[in-house]
Amino acid sequence: MNSNMIADAVHDFLSAKHSRVYRNSSTSNPVFPYVVYRVESVVDSIPSEDFYIHVDIHEDTSKSVRVMEDLADTIDNSLNDLVMNKEGFNAHFMRESRQFVGGNELISEQVIFLRYTTRIYFK
Repeated sequence: MNSNMIADAVHDFLSAKHSRVYRNSSTSNPVFPYVVYRVESVVDSIPSEDFYIHVDIHEDTSKSVRVMEDLADTIDNSLNDLVMNKEGFNAHFMRESRQFVGGNELISEQVIFLRYTTRIYFK
């Protein structure tokens, strides 16, 4: 297993969709909208491993949700059911959930949470 290899591939994929992409957490004063992703190992099985890939799209509460919804659609339409073939692995991304959390609950920002179950075969 090589979590950094998976995270780097996800970062490259997301960076092609949006310019402000962060792993695990954003900078202290990020420019909205921005994307934060996380890679979590779920199940170790032979010959594959299943990971959760979380992709969160953040936007300022003073802005319309349209921009973040468009960004979430762009990412999700490209990532859901994608088979990614890389030098060290093959991965199949399957959306498990998509959830919007508005500014009333988070106060300073609104977020769309995307979560993918990803089956990875390391070469």
